[in-house]
Amino acid sequence: MYGSARSVGRGDANHSGGRDGGGTGNQGSGRSPRLPRSPRMGHRRTNSTGGSGGGPGGAGGKTLSMENIQSLNAAYATSGPMYLSDNEVAMAGDHLPKSGGTVTTMGRQRVTYGSRGSSSGVVAASTPNISTSVPANAVLPAGMMAGDALAFGDHHMASTVPHSLRQARDNTILDLQAQLKEVLRENEMLRREVEVKESKLSSSMNSIKTFWSPELKKERALRKDEVSKIAVWKEQYRVIQDEAQHLQMTVQALQDELRIQRDLNQLLQQDPASQGRDLALSSEPTEENYRRLQAEHERQAKELFLLRKTLEEMELRIDTQKQTLGARDESIKKLLEMLQSKGPSAKASEEDQERTRRLADAEMHRHHLESLLDQRDREITALREELHRRYEGTPESTKTKALQTVIDMKDAKINSMERSLRDMEEELLMLKSNGLLSCEERQEEMKQMEVYRSHTKFMKNKMEQVKQDLSRKDTELLGLQTKLETLTNQFSDSKQHIEVLKESLTAKEQRAAILQTEVDALRLRFGRERGNSE
Repeated sequence: MYGSARSVGRGDANHSGGRDGGGTGNQGSGRSPRLPRSPRMGHRRTNSTGGSGGGPGGAGGKTLSMENIQSLNAAYATSGPMYLSDNEVAMAGDHLPKSGGTVTTMGRQRVTYGSRGSSSGVVAASTPNISTSVPANAVLPAGMMAGDALAFGDHHMASTVPHSLRQARDNTILDLQAQLKEVLRENEMLRREVEVKESKLSSSMNSIKTFWSPELKKERALRKDEVSKIAVWKEQYRVIQDEAQHLQMTVQALQDELRIQRDLNQLLQQDPASQGRDLALSSEPTEENYRRLQAEHERQAKELFLLRKTLEEMELRIDTQKQTLGARDESIKKLLEMLQSKGPSAKASEEDQERTRRLADAEMHRHHLESLLDQRDREITALREELHRRYEGTPESTKTKALQTVIDMKDAKINSMERSLRDMEEELLMLKSNGLLSCEERQEEMKQMEVYRSHTKFMKNKMEQVKQDLSRKDTELLGLQTKLETLTNQFSDSKQHIEVLKESLTAKEQRAAILQTEVDALRLRFGRERGNSE
């Protein structure tokens, strides 16, 4: 069974042992026991079983001497290489095949992870303290492990690692290698995905920088030019509006002077007798005149109250319209700034330019409407002053005292005639001559009121149109904002996905490092177990 230089393969230990024993039995060597786990145990076993030999020289088998035991202890303690003598190498080399020589060393042989054997089936492995390395061209039996054969020179004793431990070691190493291959494959896949994503992002960013940036610069320059032009046009328009308002004020003053002169001429053309009669009738202290004057005063007070209410309502409406217009102007400016800062796409650049032009036109129209509203406010204040002058008796001009008295008399007569037409038919006959003047004034006032009403309707329609345009532009701007938000969300999602992939890569790399450390630890453990078993 046992030979002097015994070598055992992975799967056919008994067969190889028998064959080696048959080949070396003619040399007269006795049966040698297996390599002990420690030198002391080997000494005991050799002393106890040294006489039981299976060959002709079985009773005279050699045991380990104290020098060999001490050398083995020193090799286990220091783990350093110890080389045998030339004679021992030669004696051990006689038992190997003649196709290649052997180099027997004592010590620990380290083999790198993942090294493969030659085509003849020779595999290099680590053996503690005593190992024999065979070249690649040596012809060994099938399945024989070169690192598992141990030779002891003069004593011709050999032993092997147990087959179960070797199988467990090989299985665990193969499993760990498969796991490492899978992890490395996954890492390579993830790295490729990340590289593809990064290349896509870099290409898209480069395209954006190279394609969009010059167009955006051009659009911003055009917008700045348009804004400067619009500012110049606004200033010119304001100057023209101020001049037009000044001319309107001068025209109104001239019209007032003409009306006063007409009234004076008509009063002077009247008969002095009728004037005296009217004064006498108006100055008679009767109860009817007192009641009539009291009713007229109450009606005038009611009319003044209603006029004040209407004026206050109009002022409130004008203020609300101004506030809404100011708020919309601010929102439009903010949205324009947002669009200029973020920058639209190339396809929508022309549409944005048209929208900016429309917004500029709308602003011009708004300024025009504001100027019209200011004119309307001034006209309302002028009407209020005229009403106060009429009902409170304030003089309109200070040319002469005679003209003031005539105007006061005329106002009193007109008021008395307008309020007495429904009640007394006699006063209608007396006021026929002055009724033409009152009718003309009423017609003029009615015409003015109709003009004001038509103007207010026109202004309301324009305001509604402007509101509709503003609402439409607000909706368009909201749509652009939503598009920008969706683009930013997509970009952030892609960044987050890339970060997740990077984290997974780092985790896989950490896992691979942990597995590598585990493999190294298992190797050390198997080495130690092998040393303990030997």
